[in-house]
Parts: sequence; C-alpha cells; structure tokens
Amino acid sequence: MRNDSATMRQIADESVRRLGQAGTVEVTKQEEVGTPDIPGLTDSPGVVQNLRLSTTLHGEPLELVQSQVYLGLEDVDRPSQRAVIELVLTAKPEQLAAVLDDFKQFLRSVRADQAA
Repeated sequence: MRNDSATMRQIADESVRRLGQAGTVEVTKQEEVGTPDIPGLTDSPGVVQNLRLSTTLHGEPLELVQSQVYLGLEDVDRPSQRAVIELVLTAKPEQLAAVLDDFKQFLRSVRADQAA
C-alpha cells in the first residue's frame, strides 16, 4: 500500500536501489505499459523493467536476470491510497527462455476482483 505520489517508474527505481545492496544491478529495459498489455487490472500506466543481477551465493558468483512488472490500483473511495502490485520473474540467463512464455501468460491472467 502506498499513500505517496511516487510514479510507477520511481517505485521501479526503488527496487533497483534495493537489489543493488546485494550486488551489481544493470537495468536492461524499462518502459511504461498501459492497460492493453495487461487488460482489466488498472487504468493507470505501469512499468516493466528487465534487470541483470550479479551477486554471490555461498561465496560463488551468481548471474541472474529479472523481469519486474509494477501496476497500481487506486482506492475508489480514497484516491490518496493505492496498492502497488509487483510481479517478478527471476531466473538464470540460460533458464529465461524456458520460463518467459509462462510468465507472460501469468501476467495476462492477472485481474482485479471487481466484486471487492
């Protein structure tokens, strides 16, 4: 839940800074997406960003890639309140091709509960 005026891009940048505390982070792609990409979830633009992460695990170097999607849902009764949904896929670079289509399918299935 957020009650500040940070944009989705600023929130995505916060993630990069947090991940940077554990290793090296390179943003390889960052773009705003609208509702046609993920219909039925939000009326405001979201952000998709791809990252390359270099860190260590048990003293051994570890390279990862991450795809992050940030979407916001405003509270219709209290517009100053909003939920930010962060959807993330993390994989080794050589594993990405095997799981990326499933992640995209998952993203297309995410919907807000209109009854709630």
